[in-house]
Amino acid sequence: MTRSLAILTTLALVLAACGSTPVSGTTGGAASATPGAAKPIYGGTVTFGLENDVSNLDPMLSGLFVDRNIHYAMYDSLVRVSPKGDIIPWLAESWKYSDDAKSVTFTLRKGVKFHDGSVFDADAVKWNIDRYIQTKGSSRTADLGSVDSVTVVDASTVRFNLKAAFSPLLGALVDRAGMMVSRKVVEAMGADFTLKPFKAGTGPFILTEAVKNDHYTLEKNPDWWGTDKDGNKLPYLDKIIVKPIIDADVRLTNLRTGDLQIINQLNGKDVPAVQSDPTLTYQQVGSFSWNSLVPNEAPGYIFNEKRYVKAVAMAIDRDEILAKGPAQGVGLVGYGPISPAHFAFDASFKPWPKADPEGAKKLVADVGKGPLKFEMLVQSGSPASLQEAQLIQAQLAKADIVADIKTQLFNDIITLAQSHKHPGIAIYGWSGRLDPDGNTYDFVVANSPNNDSSYSNDQVTTLMKQERAESDPAKRKALLTQAQQIYVVDDPARVWYGFGVSPIVSIKKLIGMESYPDRIPRFQTAQLQK
Repeated sequence: MTRSLAILTTLALVLAACGSTPVSGTTGGAASATPGAAKPIYGGTVTFGLENDVSNLDPMLSGLFVDRNIHYAMYDSLVRVSPKGDIIPWLAESWKYSDDAKSVTFTLRKGVKFHDGSVFDADAVKWNIDRYIQTKGSSRTADLGSVDSVTVVDASTVRFNLKAAFSPLLGALVDRAGMMVSRKVVEAMGADFTLKPFKAGTGPFILTEAVKNDHYTLEKNPDWWGTDKDGNKLPYLDKIIVKPIIDADVRLTNLRTGDLQIINQLNGKDVPAVQSDPTLTYQQVGSFSWNSLVPNEAPGYIFNEKRYVKAVAMAIDRDEILAKGPAQGVGLVGYGPISPAHFAFDASFKPWPKADPEGAKKLVADVGKGPLKFEMLVQSGSPASLQEAQLIQAQLAKADIVADIKTQLFNDIITLAQSHKHPGIAIYGWSGRLDPDGNTYDFVVANSPNNDSSYSNDQVTTLMKQERAESDPAKRKALLTQAQQIYVVDDPARVWYGFGVSPIVSIKKLIGMESYPDRIPRFQTAQLQK
């Protein structure tokens, strides 16, 4: 899973329209040149300030948004997404579905090698997908749940045989489920592969150093297959250094002093000043991301009683969180996980347009076990996260709900939630996926690896499986909408409260960057002016 901080604070949301996923593709595999650049500028080192330390650099096991910021530099996936949300060829040059949509055949790019020199081919694809599906503890099983088997047709052709038609497949293969890693490196490194996957990818940059809680160094892959529209080899940069810096104020200060050259998250209060700063460039697009409160609904825990979850959802004031929290009006109020950037978004879905503390009080009283009191976990080291938690705490108090704030390292919170042992509620969000299935299924279908709240509802599971097998976008939207009514309102899985945006803030001399809806920088087209 790609969990993210609950606070994605940037300027007002510009919606990114995302149409239905194409079923085949034959163009767009190579990156494009930087607009206005007469000749490419090669060389230079860029330092990227990341909002948290990474958890796992193995795409199979990764569960954090921050991990993907490094993944996208060192690994290639079978397909990728354009800034406009279109799925484009990448390691797969083209693909074709069978007439019954129960298989898809990929034609692979030839001449690609992993950083360790081993060959990328159909055998490598089969090994990677089998690994993601069959390995105990894999976080990609839900992404690839429809894949029954992978058949090697020839060295450059591979067929995915599906258990049933599965509309979100290409959207899943854009990200970690479609990322290709070197079998030789995985087998040689063993457990060390999780944080030291040196020479493991085929991507534009090679991981050469990994010092947890300090920095990660990626150096140019001189043999990368990508070129710009004029045929110039990519990437242009020599090196990227990724530095985890939790405090958003510190990150911005480092950007202004030149210790960093790029960041992709900042506090809403800082956006006007950044926009007017002549030394910086600010870009943004609409995001797929959402923010949430994650209850533990497992047996024996407080929120196994779903009326308590609904009471919290009713008691919070989403407009106030957006306006007076760290976001400072940046983003949009939300009630569920399907964002305005998705084709299945329903603008009329507003179950609690205003906070209802009295209604929340009644729900708690109906349970008949006395006042509702629980522990609320929030990331330590982030003043913005604490500020938002305190605002939510005060709102809940108006409904006589007591939330005791406890700060803890973000990775530790996620570990607790993944093991279903967080005592009350944890605050964190999701960076989002291109297909709305990626924003929903894994969080509400029983036993899915990202179902941190231990949610289980047979009707929801049935609806979600039906939408995955449906190819008509209108019918998919109807099924997704029906399921959302259940897991948000009738039998709540968690409490959603807002959508974020996707910014890129960089020094003026760093050109060639574009903001994507997933908030992940793509460095292969970046150039550092002298």
